[in-house]
Amino acid sequence: MKKPINETIKQIFLLHYQEWCFLSFAYLHDMQAAEDVVQDVMVKMLTRKEVYKIEGLSNYIKVAVKNASLQKIKQDQKVHKLDETISLLDTSYEQELIYQEEKAKVQMALNVLPEQSKRVFELCIIEGLQYQNTADIMGISTNTVKYHLKKAFKILRHTLSGFHFFSLIIAVVAFLSVKN
Repeated sequence: MKKPINETIKQIFLLHYQEWCFLSFAYLHDMQAAEDVVQDVMVKMLTRKEVYKIEGLSNYIKVAVKNASLQKIKQDQKVHKLDETISLLDTSYEQELIYQEEKAKVQMALNVLPEQSKRVFELCIIEGLQYQNTADIMGISTNTVKYHLKKAFKILRHTLSGFHFFSLIIAVVAFLSVKN
């Protein structure tokens, strides 16, 4: 008399369970995930209709465990890439918002400057001109350029107190120089 197929699968499962778990572990490097894979394969085998037609059932299950392990790796990689992409998008969007907010604060602080100090700041710091060139353009002495630049920095430092003053200035100068 032939044993029922579920009884045969149960015996094969008990006999080869550890072997299949180690096989899956060799691919996944996670014993809990390996056990889950083996159990999933066994559940599929038990719910399969024509399992009795399979010759070499233990080898068939071994190959199924290997394939399921490889499939899990592929699935985990997709999830990992998606998580990285979402993380990059979140970080980029968040950083862009912070940058735009800081840029707006510096722009507002620049608008507080007296007109001549603002113009000296723009020419020397943003456009990178030397004091003498700025003086020639504006028709003032280099000492007056230095005075207005010192005055501009003092006002900006006071207006932007509580913020990272120099890092904000550098960021805006970099942005404005790329923009121009």
